[in-house]
Amino acid sequence: MSRLPAMTRGRFPDELGYVWDRLPTVGGEPLNVYKAIGNNPPLLRAYLRLGDGLWKECGLDLKRRELAILRVAVLQHSTYEWHQHVRIAREAGVEDARIRELRHWRPSALYSPAERAMLAYVDALATSDHALAEVHAALAEHFPASTIVGINLLAGYYMMTARFLGAMEVALEGPFVGWELEGD
Repeated sequence: MSRLPAMTRGRFPDELGYVWDRLPTVGGEPLNVYKAIGNNPPLLRAYLRLGDGLWKECGLDLKRRELAILRVAVLQHSTYEWHQHVRIAREAGVEDARIRELRHWRPSALYSPAERAMLAYVDALATSDHALAEVHAALAEHFPASTIVGINLLAGYYMMTARFLGAMEVALEGPFVGWELEGD
């Protein structure tokens, strides 16, 4: 149960109805994250615009984008983000073994050197466990400055989203897929 009321189309302002009408749905209903953020319609619009821009312009292909987002979900212990982005990653063609390994990616051989640099960078941003200068230099060996900006902002966006989801106790739309994907 969420700490916020679930926004409905009937309560959404008419002048922003186009925002509501374009929301991704599950079973014909907008995702719970949008129903929660929708309690502030102008911020929902801004949140969606930023997210859309990050998805399209972060400089990562779909698979790498989803690996970065899923790693943030792991680090932030966000079951909602994990659950949603497992589905999106699968649709993008990411294999379940690569998704599962994200929880303990360092010893895994399933990631390319560029992906390993990206995951280390996301870890450093999310946890401050590593010297950011070192992981930035490693990332710069694989990605141009524009993509480094994109990775940084993408990770930050999903850290913010994870904090919101946790603080507002936003419920999943269905049974949790599981950290090990045992819900399949």
